[in-house]
Amino acid sequence: MSAGEREVSSIDGLTGAHRRDAGIVELKRETSRAKRTGQSFVLVFVDVDGLKATNDSRGHPAGDQLLKAIADRMRGHLRGYDLIVRFGGDEFVCGLLDLKVDEVAQRFELVNADLAEANQSTITVGMAELQANDSVEDLIARADAALYTARQKRSDARD
Repeated sequence: MSAGEREVSSIDGLTGAHRRDAGIVELKRETSRAKRTGQSFVLVFVDVDGLKATNDSRGHPAGDQLLKAIADRMRGHLRGYDLIVRFGGDEFVCGLLDLKVDEVAQRFELVNADLAEANQSTITVGMAELQANDSVEDLIARADAALYTARQKRSDARD
């Protein structure tokens, strides 16, 4: 397989994000770099709110357009070298080197503001900052737990 074929196979054709397996490799590389250089690293677990409802009410092409729009909005507020990984159907994982959690949170608040302005869905995020003994799997698990907590808070606020 050529380098070009490898690159194409590592990128999600719909969103332009890394596919999960290739993205995990990149996240491991970036977390190793952060540990080696003493830089901060924040992993963000992103869940697209209402994708199933969009698919059910407007069809899967509309859901695909929503996923593409969300990836584009994230790309618009992240740096060119920040990692965006399509983790699952309606989930992304993003890795940001040399930023603190509050700076990352601001970027994702802007993503949600853009989505709201365009009358598109919103995203819910959970964040975890890399600790010395973390593996990528540890970091993903903490960010996923933070996402769950954020989703619960949002649900409680509606009740």
